[in-house]
Amino acid sequence: MLLLSCDGYVRTTLAHLKTHTLSHLVSGLDEDGPLLCADGATPTAITGYAEFVAEGPPALTIGWDWQMTVTDGAIGLNRVSEPRSNIMLLGDDGADLGPRASAILLQSLVDAFRWQDEVIGFVNLRYAK
Repeated sequence: MLLLSCDGYVRTTLAHLKTHTLSHLVSGLDEDGPLLCADGATPTAITGYAEFVAEGPPALTIGWDWQMTVTDGAIGLNRVSEPRSNIMLLGDDGADLGPRASAILLQSLVDAFRWQDEVIGFVNLRYAK
């Protein structure tokens, strides 16, 4: 059974976390920064965020930033930030791995599952006119 600690973390092992299904909660586009006057075109990027949850109690949350790419006419999304989460991963000895080690392992977890199509679909619906 997972418990919410007084520091806000839910502590679990990576193996136990992998038994939970991550479900899409919300995604959105980042606001554009202030326009800079320039002579001609300026480079830009479409960026946003995604948040996924695994139902609890307590709920497990993982969110990250992404950037849109276009390769051979196909739209894709790439994670561009470390995940933000309420999860503290534990080692085999039951001790906290710490925020940095947890973030690295959560990155590999995020990168291993297909989230891009769901986020693109949600963003398309959310911002449709």
